[in-house]
Amino acid sequence: MTNTVQAPAGSEAPAAEVGWFNVTRGIDVTTRLVCRDEPAFYLGEFILPSKSGKSKSRFQLIRIVRDDRLVTAYIYLGPAAKFPADQFQMLGGWVNEDGRGQAVHTVAELQDGADELRGRAVRREMAPVPLQDLFIRRADQKKEVVNAIRKGSLTV
Repeated sequence: MTNTVQAPAGSEAPAAEVGWFNVTRGIDVTTRLVCRDEPAFYLGEFILPSKSGKSKSRFQLIRIVRDDRLVTAYIYLGPAAKFPADQFQMLGGWVNEDGRGQAVHTVAELQDGADELRGRAVRREMAPVPLQDLFIRRADQKKEVVNAIRKGSLTV
C-alpha cells in the first residue's frame, strides 16, 4: 500500500504534502532506480571511496519514501576532484512527535537544490590554518632565539 498523496493544484511545492512514512530501524533497503517525482526525505552529497578503493568519488545519497518505508539510493556523480564544493546535507521532511515521518519535497526538488548548492562558490567563514608555514615560522623563531642567546643579546 503506497501512502503518498499528490500535491493539490495551485499549492507551492515545499509546503505541499507529498508523502508519509513510518520510521523503521535496523534494515536499510537500497535501490538503483530513482524517479524524480518520488517523495524524498533526505539528500546528502558525500565524498566516499570508489568501488575499487583506489580513489575517492562524489556520491549523492537520497532517502526516498516508497511503500511507507525509506529506501536509500546512492548516485555516482564522478571523481571527487571535479567538485570544489563542500559536502552537504538537505532535509526534505521531518519526523513528527507520533513517530511518523512526513516528506514534503520530491527527489527533483532536492536534486535541484543540490545543483544550486554545488554551483555556489566555496565560502569559508574561517580560512584553514597553513600548518606548514606555521611550523617553518616557529622553527625560524627558535633559531633566532638560540642565536640571540649565543651572542649574549638575550638572557634566559
